Amino acid sequence: MKIIDKTLDLLLFLILAAMALTMAANVFCRSVLKFSLYWGDELTQVLMVWLTFLGAAVAMREHAHYRFDYFSRVLHGRAKRLYLLTTKIIVLVAIVLLLYWSTLVTVRIRGWIMPAMEYSRAWVYGACPVGSAFMLIYGVRDLVLFLGKAEE
Repeated sequence: MKIIDKTLDLLLFLILAAMALTMAANVFCRSVLKFSLYWGDELTQVLMVWLTFLGAAVAMREHAHYRFDYFSRVLHGRAKRLYLLTTKIIVLVAIVLLLYWSTLVTVRIRGWIMPAMEYSRAWVYGACPVGSAFMLIYGVRDLVLFLGKAEE
């Protein structure tokens, strides 16, 4: 898991750095050199989509997603465990569905070409299945750890 964590963190760092450099270069070119990098805005948008979906995976890893925790605070014992188990299973089902459908969309969209960079839009849409795969890894890990606590 440490390799996956470090890989994800490195990807996010590189994406954020590339976004910052691209935006800075484009601002410099517009302000000083009086021309625009025709591909700069498009690349920044693509990187933002990747940052969003990979960032969602980090939020899953860090348990930082928004959640309604009223029931986990008021329930106790078996009722609380059942509630927590149910929520974990629902989240995993949602992630699997997101992974499945986003993969289908990504495959089907590959013929669409981005106008400035002239790459397939699948490079943009691919952020969702990749981010979902990371979220699935973290969700399964959390479920296994949760179930392991039941046996203690």
